[in-house]
Amino acid sequence: MPINLPAIDDRNYEQLVRDALARVSIHTPEWTHTGPSDPGVTLVELFAFMAESLLYRANLIPERNRLKFLQLLGVPLLPAASAHGLVQLRNEAGARLNVTLPSGLTFFAGALPFVSDSGLDVPPIEGLAVFKRTLNSPDSALVDYYRQLYEATGRDFDALAQDASTATGTPVDPVLYETVALDDLPAALDVGADAVDGALWLALLAPPKAGESERAAVRAQLAGRTLSIGLVPERSDPAARLIAGSPATPPPAFSVWIPNPAASGTHYSRLDSVAPAGFPDRPGILQVTLPKAVEALVTWSDDEPLEAGVGDRPPVLNDDQISQRLLTWLRVDGLAGAGVQLRWAGVHCVPVTQRSRIARELLAPGDGEADQRRTLSHGQVLADSIVVAVQGQRWDLTDELEAAPAEGRPGSTVFALDAEAGILRFGDGVRGARPALGAEIAVAFDWSAGAAGNVAAGAIKLGPDLPPGFKLANPLPCTGGTDAEQAGDAEKRIPLVLRHRDRAVSADDFVEVLKAAPGADVGRVEVLAAWHPELSPALPGDQPGVVTAMVIPRLDPQHPDTPRPDANFIDALCKYLAPRRLVTCEVLLRAPIYTGVWISVGIEIVAGQAVATVRERVRAALAFHLAPLPPAVTGAPVPTIPGLENGWPLFRAVGALELATVVARSEGVAGVTGLLLGDAGGSRRDSVAMQGLQLPYIAGLAVSLGDPVPLDELIGRGSGAQGDGESGGSGGSGRRRMPVPQVPQEC
Repeated sequence: MPINLPAIDDRNYEQLVRDALARVSIHTPEWTHTGPSDPGVTLVELFAFMAESLLYRANLIPERNRLKFLQLLGVPLLPAASAHGLVQLRNEAGARLNVTLPSGLTFFAGALPFVSDSGLDVPPIEGLAVFKRTLNSPDSALVDYYRQLYEATGRDFDALAQDASTATGTPVDPVLYETVALDDLPAALDVGADAVDGALWLALLAPPKAGESERAAVRAQLAGRTLSIGLVPERSDPAARLIAGSPATPPPAFSVWIPNPAASGTHYSRLDSVAPAGFPDRPGILQVTLPKAVEALVTWSDDEPLEAGVGDRPPVLNDDQISQRLLTWLRVDGLAGAGVQLRWAGVHCVPVTQRSRIARELLAPGDGEADQRRTLSHGQVLADSIVVAVQGQRWDLTDELEAAPAEGRPGSTVFALDAEAGILRFGDGVRGARPALGAEIAVAFDWSAGAAGNVAAGAIKLGPDLPPGFKLANPLPCTGGTDAEQAGDAEKRIPLVLRHRDRAVSADDFVEVLKAAPGADVGRVEVLAAWHPELSPALPGDQPGVVTAMVIPRLDPQHPDTPRPDANFIDALCKYLAPRRLVTCEVLLRAPIYTGVWISVGIEIVAGQAVATVRERVRAALAFHLAPLPPAVTGAPVPTIPGLENGWPLFRAVGALELATVVARSEGVAGVTGLLLGDAGGSRRDSVAMQGLQLPYIAGLAVSLGDPVPLDELIGRGSGAQGDGESGGSGGSGRRRMPVPQVPQEC
């Protein structure tokens, strides 16, 4: 039978008054008047009023006990997680000298502090990230024009290819391209698909209006310096695979090259570089060390216009003011082979973390007692930052204070931390050392503001520690900040923690461990045991040793109807899950695959109802019914159809009859005249199957009075361009592609 929690006393005010007056005739028979006007009855009512309040408080003791059990179990509230991002520095008005900045600088977004995680060189230059974008399906007459233009000068495309790796004489096809700045793109750059040469180019520019002498001085400041190039990836389908001893995603094999005009032909020299840590799972810094020789920081002259930007040459800069500032080029290879989609790139970047720093805080001195506790001035402490010194000796942080050695033995000078509350705990002498009587306790730590650190792009503007003339900004929003856990949510974790003890073994363990990951606000986790998404259409249970977890964030402002995790979200889950899984288990973290469905429904409404109101109710009912997130997250009403408590289930087909039932149950709908359901391609179906990690989303919805709108009319067939199967070029297996810049037409 279930365990029922009894109330200590459930009597209310009326019952207390009635019971007290019922005893009057027994204990005081001389009291014969018990009407409302009697002073004794007034005293009884006062007693009942005060007793009811006391009983209410007494019945709350079980809640206090739960919180106390939470403390005894060593299950503290999860602390806030810090937001992180990139900041780009610019030397706009300072001295034209290289400045080396240390790590730990504090920047501000309003009053919110951010701390730099590394140091960097900031030479007096600017950087412009560009690439050679292939012109898709150019006019054949335009291609012939460029071919004839080169042949008229006595140099055909074969002659221009003499310095390439392919043997001279191989047929060469011109491939027209245009130079595009990465900042001008509305979406992320797919380097492998969009760049004709698969490379990212960085133009290193002198300050505006710099003369020859100033350009020479800038080159001298640039020589031998290390550039910090920020790279921000964006993956349309973020995923990770956790295999023992290997990173979640293999990093690209970066190589950075600089022009070498001293050699004959078009040659480049490779530079020393350090790849970004964790890239492309998250943004990072590519560190590139430039040559020490000033004469190496040059590029080819453009005296011959027909040679500029052709083949392996750097792209052509069409802006004369920018081209006059050009010092040299950097070519970054390796992004195309790794399939990276690049969202942003720039020089002079440093990673930052939202944190407030307390350099030194003196706590109450030791008293020599067992189990001493000290409370810091702030909660939400970042555990990796705390430093505790007792009488000048540094003590170590431990999460198993009860297993510490006895006082006086090696390893006994340890302390435990409740990061959410900011409380330090010391040992009792038998298990861990005690701070001695009068011992000074000094602490340095960082603490986080949680979700408040997820500031928008450009919000970080102030750097009081920077030299004069420096400006800064974060080119993209900061992410990863989450608020601390509430006590009610922690109480719900008690039975789960007792069951899995912070280890992911069963499917339910994976769900709870992933939901508890800091830095990722998880809205839904779907665990498929013994199933591999790349071996579909196998059903769950066919691939032992593999666990696939589909994760969906609670909130996605860019895709509110189809929320999907980004690389930072997946990376936070990987960090938290990796030490808590079985080493013999391969874990795959995947985003949902949204498959569109087209819905056209005709309805009849109840007399007196507003058509617009009923139509919106139908739209909302269908959206809630097919939502990927649970109703507890979306705020939708409790589903009347079983199986939808956690959002739309995996492997469940979308049926037209089921949707018609949802519409018919909407308030104000008198009847459904018809419902047409189409798959992602718009073909009419009685049901649309969902396989693997597919979840439905409404690609198009029409709600009309009377008969439903035909699907062809809803989709708008015939208005879109249809593919002709042509590749757009004449390149065969034995032909080469020669990039040729298209010169913009000017009037």
